[in-house]
Amino acid sequence: MKKLGILAGTAAALATTVALPATDAHAQAVVLCSQTALRAAISQANAAPGPNTLFLAPGCTYNLTAPDNPGNGLPVVTSDITIVGSLLGTQNVIRRQSASAFRIFQVQGPNARLSLSNLTVRDGRSDSGGGGGILNLGGTLTLNSVEVTGNLSAAAGRGGGIHSSGSLTVRNSTVSFNRSTNNGGGLASVGTATLSNTTVTGNTAKDSGGGMDVRGGLTLTGSRLTDNSSDDGGGMLAFALTGTVTDTLVRGNTIAGDGLHGGGILNQNGSTLTLERTTVFANRTLGSGSQGGGIANTGGAGNTVNLRNSSVTYNYASAAPGGIFNDGGIVTLTATPVTENFPSNCTPSAPAIAGCAG
Repeated sequence: MKKLGILAGTAAALATTVALPATDAHAQAVVLCSQTALRAAISQANAAPGPNTLFLAPGCTYNLTAPDNPGNGLPVVTSDITIVGSLLGTQNVIRRQSASAFRIFQVQGPNARLSLSNLTVRDGRSDSGGGGGILNLGGTLTLNSVEVTGNLSAAAGRGGGIHSSGSLTVRNSTVSFNRSTNNGGGLASVGTATLSNTTVTGNTAKDSGGGMDVRGGLTLTGSRLTDNSSDDGGGMLAFALTGTVTDTLVRGNTIAGDGLHGGGILNQNGSTLTLERTTVFANRTLGSGSQGGGIANTGGAGNTVNLRNSSVTYNYASAAPGGIFNDGGIVTLTATPVTENFPSNCTPSAPAIAGCAG
């Protein structure tokens, strides 16, 4: 049996964490309301064999006023740590409140596991490496009832809110109003990403994937991909991906790049993407000569989009087609209407899309 002990916080030995009884070799502690307490608790959890659970002080906003280490507001997570926000009253917030640029969390290495629940991660900024809010390098990152908002990835890094190169699971959460000067305004994933009952909204990227830039594997279920923007692939860029999108709304996403594609979804570079019971509605391409207001499948024969029991309607492109643009790949429609798109539904596409008129 293990405990996270009481930590000295100030010269007066003010406690920064309070140990709870440990059960099943699972250490637990309550983190008092200060950045010092939170940093100390994570450092102690890293040093102890996991799993370790840290309970945040009810209603506390943990303001990070300086980086803990280069590029990060908190100690890099290298062990198995769960951070639980309060279920009562105001949700906990962990935020950067500093002129210095640093993200909030970094997860590092194959044995690192970070689980966050019932809290907000906001206002982080990365000027290198991506992941303005959270960066996962080869570990396991799980978010449950978490809001990731107002974060920025600048320079060459991807993922304004989250950049994950390991395993990413997001449930019952919101990724909103994050920005990237590269790809993946809301999140970027290279590895496996599983999102359920999650809203990705209002994010922006300078290049591609305003809402999401996903590569490797994707399972997106019961979610909303709305009102994101970029130069290319406004809602989502699927790149070298095998993915499924089920029971999801893709709405109101926009691209502004001239001659680019995919207001809602851009599928390319050998990706196979399957949409089941998914609505692609009122997405737009606004750049001169841009095509595929709803969906663009570009880059040749290795790219496939399968739509089943779905709909692609009321999407707009500055150059035809407004609904689905297919450039050399495969698009299949099963019980999927493609209608009321402007200036056309699927024409011109090469090869033509069977079952799509006009």
